[in-house]
Amino acid sequence: MTGFTLLTFTAAAAVIVIVPGPDQALLLQTSAAAGRPAAVRTAGGVLLGIVLWGVASVLGLSALLANGSVAFQVVTVAGALYLVWLGITALRSAVSAAPPAPRREDRGNSGFFLRGLLMNCLNPKIGLFYLSILPQFLPGSAASALGAELVLFAIYVTVSALWLFGFAFAAGSLHPFLNRPRVKRSLDSVVGVILLGLGVMALVGV
Repeated sequence: MTGFTLLTFTAAAAVIVIVPGPDQALLLQTSAAAGRPAAVRTAGGVLLGIVLWGVASVLGLSALLANGSVAFQVVTVAGALYLVWLGITALRSAVSAAPPAPRREDRGNSGFFLRGLLMNCLNPKIGLFYLSILPQFLPGSAASALGAELVLFAIYVTVSALWLFGFAFAAGSLHPFLNRPRVKRSLDSVVGVILLGLGVMALVGV
């Protein structure tokens, strides 16, 4: 691979990672509700999901999942339903006069991490990125393809980590403002609509 190829892929990865989506919505809501530490844990879970999809791609598992329509639909439906559940939870928080009681998963340090991990593990679009976009930057030689794929995988994970943790730290610093009742209700409403809409769109597209 040439330096130009690496720079081009890095730029493409940055655009894909930065485009607003459910990850940022979840991080914003978590920052408002529980502050920076919870947002950072959520970002860690999201990042691990990206890593696991990358490992699956290298091992060929994501290709098998994409080619097996039933398995792909199962993951898509599960991910969509999880987004719908997160959206409904946010909307319930928005219309509630008092902050909702912490769920069991939120009481420990691992709850926020697991939420981010589960959301991305059930997001087949990440697997499709590894299958559709990443191969376009691989060399034609099969002998060097695996090494190049690992390099691109590392670049994508690094770009994702910088953005996710940077976003979590920035959003976490706004916790006192985001946690104001009126601001939090507005944020929960917007995030709830976004997550619910994304989940419904995914279900319709199955």
